[in-house]
Amino acid sequence: MKCVAALALLGAAQAHYTFPGLVYNGVTEADWTFVRETTNHYSHGPVQNVQDSQIRCYELAPGSNGAGTKAVKAGDTVGFRVDGGIQHPGPLQFYMAKAPNGATAETFNGDGAVWFKIYEEHPTVSSTGLTWSSSGLQTVSVKIPTCIAPGYYLLRVEHIALHSAGSSGGAQFYQACAQINVSGSGTKTFSGVSIPGTYSASDPGILINLYWPIPTSYTNPGPDPITKKNLRAELRENLLGIAKVLFALLIFIVFVLSFVIQSGAITLPPWTKTFQGATAAQQSEYSAALLSVILVITAIIVTAGIYLVRSTVA
Repeated sequence: MKCVAALALLGAAQAHYTFPGLVYNGVTEADWTFVRETTNHYSHGPVQNVQDSQIRCYELAPGSNGAGTKAVKAGDTVGFRVDGGIQHPGPLQFYMAKAPNGATAETFNGDGAVWFKIYEEHPTVSSTGLTWSSSGLQTVSVKIPTCIAPGYYLLRVEHIALHSAGSSGGAQFYQACAQINVSGSGTKTFSGVSIPGTYSASDPGILINLYWPIPTSYTNPGPDPITKKNLRAELRENLLGIAKVLFALLIFIVFVLSFVIQSGAITLPPWTKTFQGATAAQQSEYSAALLSVILVITAIIVTAGIYLVRSTVA
């Protein structure tokens, strides 16, 4: 019986996986050297309760994990060795959290709304269902954003296995946190989400039947990656800048036309006449009033456009 039990445990471990080794500059570090040792380091089993504190880093011994901190550069690629390989369908995601002033990656516990997503994997959708390119991988990696401010961070890898996600609590979470010290010229810091807290068991990317009816789309759980947010912010700034320039140019043109018309430098077109026999002075007054109305209407339109642009890309 003991032999049977041991074989059963081995079979379960082989079907699951961990992320014990940090990979940087082509070097795969020894297990748990820079990655906080996870509770499933022997069993390889998942977390299935999204409110469990273990869903954050799956730490075996919080506060005394013994891992060191790896120095990395912003813009470089950092990876994890997958012990057992990714065995199940589902998305791969990466988060980061910056240690506050006075803390290091080794002392930072990741409490609070500090986690921001830097990558999420999207599936290929076909008539046969959803497939993820991470399936079967022995190593997974992500690029550290160049824009982030230097400092100590936790880098969290997460794979959500969805093969049994058709009922609440069926999704399986495999995760680990590496301790890194990022250098670079970036200046951005990001507010984030709490882990646990950002996921709900009923999220469409967590509660999903992959087999029937066959899904035609997939929504990743959690926040949008900051790369998408950066693109939105950049687009918003560019559009607002263009709108401001056009508005200023429009005002300049209107005032120039008003001055030219009132000075009599050009002949007024027939449509500016409001009645037969109007004097030149009356025509000039009418033109100025008409241009003022046009200016006000244009200002309202441009203001509404700016508001719509801000709302669309926010």
